[in-house]
Parts: sequence; C-alpha cells; structure tokens
Amino acid sequence: MRRKITIITAVLLALIAGLAPVGYAIHAAYTTTIRNAENNLRTIARGIAEGTSSFLLQVDQGLVALSELSFECGPKQIGAMNKMAYDIPGISELLLIRPDRKVVCTSWGVVEPPRKPGLPPPLPGFHLAGPLEIRLMERYGLIALRQREDGSELGALIHPSVLIGQLGADLGEHGFAVLLRRSDSHIYAWEGNVPEMDVVESEADSGDGSTQLRASFRDGIERTLSAVELDDFPGIYSVAAVSDAWILKDWVRMAVLLGAVGLGTSLILVLLVISVFVKRLSLQGELERSLQKDEFEINYLPVISLETGRCVGAEALISWRQPGGKRVRPDLFIPLAEDTGLIEPMTEWLMRKILDETGKLLQQDRSLHIAINLSPSHLETDRILQTSSAIFGNSGVLPEQIIYEITERSLIEDESKAREVMECLNARNSSIALDDFGTGYSSLAYIESFPLDYLKIDRQFVRVIGSDALTVGLIDTIIDMANRLELRTIAEGVETAGQEAYLAQLGVDFAQGWYYSKAVPVAEFTRFLARRNA
Repeated sequence: MRRKITIITAVLLALIAGLAPVGYAIHAAYTTTIRNAENNLRTIARGIAEGTSSFLLQVDQGLVALSELSFECGPKQIGAMNKMAYDIPGISELLLIRPDRKVVCTSWGVVEPPRKPGLPPPLPGFHLAGPLEIRLMERYGLIALRQREDGSELGALIHPSVLIGQLGADLGEHGFAVLLRRSDSHIYAWEGNVPEMDVVESEADSGDGSTQLRASFRDGIERTLSAVELDDFPGIYSVAAVSDAWILKDWVRMAVLLGAVGLGTSLILVLLVISVFVKRLSLQGELERSLQKDEFEINYLPVISLETGRCVGAEALISWRQPGGKRVRPDLFIPLAEDTGLIEPMTEWLMRKILDETGKLLQQDRSLHIAINLSPSHLETDRILQTSSAIFGNSGVLPEQIIYEITERSLIEDESKAREVMECLNARNSSIALDDFGTGYSSLAYIESFPLDYLKIDRQFVRVIGSDALTVGLIDTIIDMANRLELRTIAEGVETAGQEAYLAQLGVDFAQGWYYSKAVPVAEFTRFLARRNA
C-alpha cells in the first residue's frame, strides 16, 4: 500500500511539474488578454465620445450663432446656413422650424409652402432627435436641434456615419459601437451588428470617464462593453462592445498549444517516473529473489595495525552478483533495501554468512574482528540486538570480535533510540565505529551523542597526503581530537607507502586500503591473513 501511495504521489507531482507552469502561463495570458481587451474598448469608447462631443459642441455653437435669424428666409438667412454647413463638415443640411413644427426654409432655400417633416415635440436647449427619414428633403439622419426663445428651432441634419463611421477599429463579427441615450437605451448612431439589447445596470464610474455597462442580448452572445459619457452632453454615451469569443480567440489558440506542450511534458515526466519506479520495483523484486536464493556474496577488506603491521580483522562488504555475472553496485541496492525494509533480512543473512565463513577464524584467533555496517533503520528498533544475539550468542564468536559501523553520511532521526541500541551493543562488549568522519551531516554531534570506540578517517583526507591541499592539516586535527576522546582511529583508502608512513607517524592505530588488499572473498582473505601474520 505504501508503495502504491508513493507511486501515485510521484505521478501526481510529475503531472503538476509539467502542467503547473503551463497552467500559470495560460492563466496569466488570459488575465492579460482580458485586461488588454478592456483597455482597448475603453480607448475606443473614449475616442468616439471625445470626437462626437467635439463635433456636437461645434454644431451647437453654430446653431446658437444662427439663433438671431428671422422667419423670413431671405438670401441673408440662407447664406448664413450654407456657410455653417460648409464650415462644419458632417452637416448635410440646416433647417429653420417654426413652433408649429413646420420647416420654413433650409440651407438650400425657402420651403414653399412650409411643411412638417415629422419631427418630435420641441425640447428646451440642445438635443438630438432621430435617426429619422425626412421625406421633405429625402434625407435620413440625426437632427441636432436647439430651441430659441420664441419656441422655434434651428436644426442640423447629420448622417449617423459622421459620428461613428470613422471608428477605424476591428470589433469582430459580433462587435459594435453605438451612440446611445442612457435613459431609454435609444440608439442615435451605430456601426457593426447591433443586436437587440436591454441595458440593465451600470457600474460606478471608473474615474477615467468610462462606465462599465451591463446588458442582456437577445442573440445570447456574451459581450464585454465599455461606455464613456460625453463631457458636454450628459446622458449620451459612446459604447464599444466585442464578443467574449472574439476577445479570447487568440488566447484559445495559444492555450491549446501551451496545453498540448504542458500535457506532453507531463506525460514525459510521468513516463520517466513510472520507468524509474518500474526499474526500482523490478530491482526490488530481484533483490527479494536473490535473498531467497542466497545470491549475495561477502568480500572482506583487511584492516592492518600500523603499529605491528599485522592484519587484525576485516570489514565485511556485501556484494550482489546477479545470474549471468552482472554485479549491482551497493550504492544502488543498499538504499533500496533500506527504503523497502529488506535491509533487516539482508543484515541477518550477512551475519549468518559471516559466521559461516569466518567463525572458525575468529575462534582460532581472538585478536581478530569483523566489522559490520549498520544503516539508520537498524538503530530505530531493537531488532539488530535480537538478531545479533540469536546468531552470535552461542556461536563461539565473542561479542568483542564484532565491530558495528555507522556512517556519518546517514542521517539518524531518532538519536535517543540509536544511543540506546548502541549502549546495549557496548554492554555486550561489541564496539561501535563512526565511518566516513567529516563528510556527513553531523560531524562532532555524533561523537558527543553516541558511545563510540573507533573513528574512521575518510579516504578523501588520506588521498591528499603528500600534496599541498589545505585539507592535509585536517588529519592532524582529527587524530588529535580522537586521542583526546580516547577513540582508536582507522584510516580508509590507504594506497601508498608514503601515506602509511605519514599516518603511522601521527599515531593512527589502523589502516585499510588497496595498498594492502582489495575487498576479497573469504578464501583469499584467509590466505592474505596467513601471509600477513606469518
């Protein structure tokens, strides 16, 4: 169950690792797209509002200037209206309208007899009417009206395209721009496909002159709107709108592309994770099978006394040779054994094998010892105590002939329990050695916390002997500290006579390395022992 959870977790993490950056990029692009679209709409709406307001203000000023004209449409009046039409591009025609709503003259001349063009009732001040079809002049458009004191009106005929027709912006198939009256949503001018709509509410003014209108559309298409009220004409708004689909069209393509990339990346990561776990599970299965079939070997790395030159024992190193002769490195299968709990039966096998192969040697020479490596998991329970007692208890091998090594590179989480286990081993007269000193997590902390007997000097400090490396001086410090703490020292990785001589001069107790022998099977170790101690 634990392995399934681990695999599922790893797969999920791989998916997250592949999709999370893409998801963030897609979300960021979406936010940017929406923000840019809203900014663009505000710009368009503001541009229409500013242009329309400026134009209508110019028209109103012209109408005010004409307000002194009488009803008698003579050359003077017609000429003044023609001049205004000429001076203000966008005005098609000017009208003079009596209070009874009849047109008496236009910028084209006198209307005889005066006729009603179908204008709305008069309103005070300046206002817009239409768009209307004025049959009198066979024209279609907006009428900008200004009422005079006597109730008559001056009007300017404006084609709706003059207000919005120069928009010059692409609002998409379902986008539009309109000029509308907010009170009743009456549309004065438009461009694009304007659907039937009802303005239902509006948000508070944004502070930049724009208002976000909300509307319902009869065609069911979702749109984003932006509206700006004309500065000099309250209640009249320019509105720009685009469909949400049009806003997101480029983003959708990008999202699909990025999503495909993210999914592809995630799948690759998942496949890598699965392959690693499959390989690991396969290796685990082979590890379990090899334990059952006794396919492991032990090689012994001799330990030499620098004082006497004699071989005083060996470090037992487990080796895995698979069927066919393929060897698996310890740095691959030992961590796997630790993670899967196989380290316990593996250690039990190791102890039984050591007893089987070296039991007689140890009984014949009580000065000999065998060192066994322990993992952090061995120190988390009492099982190692039970296993060692069951195997070595009545074997004839003395407890003091077994040295247990813990490596500083391995992090021991429960130091209290570890110290308890080590003290029990010490109580049996077995020794504890700290391996790889100076290269791991703890350094002096382990020395202070645990009941140690040996301190093993890592090969990286031995390798620099005879060089100018700064780390050479550390050996002197380590040895001095060990002497002060009454710990015996073992130097690893000795490969030259010069290194041996240097270590012996400093008072190192023991050494191991290729200068003496590689790790060898028990038969070869037995022969080495006989030669060395003859």
